[in-house]
Amino acid sequence: MNRRDFLKGLGFSSLSMLVAPSLWANTLSTSAGNRRIVIMIELKGGNDGLNTLIPYSDNTYYSARPTTAIDRSSVLTLSGKLGLNPALKALMPAWNEGELAWVQGVGSPLEDRSHFEAIEVWDTAELEGFKASDGWIAQAFPTHPLAGVAIDTNFGPLYGSTVSALSISDPQDFALNGSNIRALTSNSPNKSLQHILSVQAQIDMLASTLAEYLTDIPAAKENFGAGSFGQSLNKVYMLIASGLNIPAYKLSLANFDTHTNHRARHTPLLQSLAQGLASLRTNLMRIGMWDEVLILTYSEFGRRLKENANKGFDHGAASVQLALGGQVKGGFYGEYPSLVDLDERGDLIYTTDFRDIYSVIRNNWWNLGEKETGQLALI
Repeated sequence: MNRRDFLKGLGFSSLSMLVAPSLWANTLSTSAGNRRIVIMIELKGGNDGLNTLIPYSDNTYYSARPTTAIDRSSVLTLSGKLGLNPALKALMPAWNEGELAWVQGVGSPLEDRSHFEAIEVWDTAELEGFKASDGWIAQAFPTHPLAGVAIDTNFGPLYGSTVSALSISDPQDFALNGSNIRALTSNSPNKSLQHILSVQAQIDMLASTLAEYLTDIPAAKENFGAGSFGQSLNKVYMLIASGLNIPAYKLSLANFDTHTNHRARHTPLLQSLAQGLASLRTNLMRIGMWDEVLILTYSEFGRRLKENANKGFDHGAASVQLALGGQVKGGFYGEYPSLVDLDERGDLIYTTDFRDIYSVIRNNWWNLGEKETGQLALI
């Protein structure tokens, strides 16, 4: 059995960095009400912002999308100009309570439309992301023994060359199986053996810690929805409810690369997103932890303004992202891009640099720098 198969058997994908097991106990323990948690949700493939937060008062939107635009009569009105896709109806209570913010025109100076290179830029907050080694969250927590947990196949912004992060498929399986591993020691000078023993010791300590904290956590009352996204949200809920001091979580919702048949594919994705987040909000409110959580979506790019011949959209540029949480100052942030003044490819020109959103999270939420007071101060 190779290392990957062994770790999969634990419900465990990988650690991005090893840390001394002795650091775990104190740093991962915290009292309720003393945490600032971020949940990063990657909308994989490039979400279409125009059919998410809809400029229903702009006729250009309808002329550019004769078969794919959302009918005015169906739009969930938020203002005299903008409204939500009806598939996002489950988020309306959060909007009405002032806990949902929409950041408009979010994009990057990078003109590349490659999925792989674009998402590296978003994960690292570096325009040459493919050359960078550390994610932007890992950079924010260089000494934390567990900067984050990814319920996903990749670390995204949690990855760091000198920072510890965990990628697991199921926290309970990992706690159960990993705690059966006995930590061993050896005086051998063999570096490979010492590395294996270090991994073994870390798995033992982490699994034991999770097993302790995952005992008697309050069960979720609201269902997170079917499918892998709902399951991932449930696992994040469990870890938050456990009381562990983990600053960040990363998960994803896939299949937003809608080159064809956009309406039929996009609608169920938005429904899954809205239902899952609404349920997470309700469940965290019931256990008194909603004010400790900030949820942010991100996607490598948006879609083109004009629909293509296959009733879909090619890769675009600017899009919208949502921020949701008990301490979020709900409303609109940034400027909605012009539907007339486009770039040379026919794409929306971004008005909000995504890195500015990260700065607000880093400084205003985690208090790691001078407080941001500008137009993006949504917390």
